[in-house]
Amino acid sequence: MRISKRIIFFIFFSFLVFVTHAESKKLTILCDIWPPYQTVENGRLSGFSTKIVSIIFKRMGADVATFKPYPWKRAILMIERGKADALFSANFTKARADFAFYPDEPIVTSPWVIWGNKDNKIEFRSFDDLYGKTVGIVRGYSYTPEFWNFAKKYNVYVEVPNDEMNFKKLNAGRIDFALAEFGNGVHIVKRLNLNKIIPFVKNPVKTDGLYIIFNKKTVSTSFVNAFSKELKKLKKKVLPKFI
Repeated sequence: MRISKRIIFFIFFSFLVFVTHAESKKLTILCDIWPPYQTVENGRLSGFSTKIVSIIFKRMGADVATFKPYPWKRAILMIERGKADALFSANFTKARADFAFYPDEPIVTSPWVIWGNKDNKIEFRSFDDLYGKTVGIVRGYSYTPEFWNFAKKYNVYVEVPNDEMNFKKLNAGRIDFALAEFGNGVHIVKRLNLNKIIPFVKNPVKTDGLYIIFNKKTVSTSFVNAFSKELKKLKKKVLPKFI
């Protein structure tokens, strides 16, 4: 009986050491380059989401080894395969929730809208307006089931690696529409001076949160909850409402 107690104590102590080590290790945080949320300024990673995430980790006293930008689809696979601890800015999907923890609070909430070329004089009011047209989307991004059902049924979509490529194609008249997050689309239009490109803001495809998601294999729920708590505090104090 005495030996059994020692064994149990040893196992319990080893478990505590393992958990402490897991919580105190340096975190590897991923993102893509997606202005204005993730940008590169003077050779350093910056942007709205990057700054917010950095502030929260600092408030928590979390030890972050590095922020690393990757192409979006590759970054998602790295989180899924347990090769990094967190990724931002991600929309919620059930598939991602299988391998990643979502905080209660998004970094920001924003609309995803259809963009068009005003020279083509094409309006967007519903998915029916996409029939017979081509819509540019980004490979690996999450869209709504309603959009996918329509897009796959009528084969109206074409995929590219990034939003900027879609906007350039739209500006050149090579596609009829692009589906993109509003803030990112505004940034691309301004930076590339694409004055012909306009958003159909009255009929968003969805309004969704941009979250940081955490690897279930390497990050505890208590850490995720603590992140949510600090993010809520910060947003109440200093963050303007995003429109």
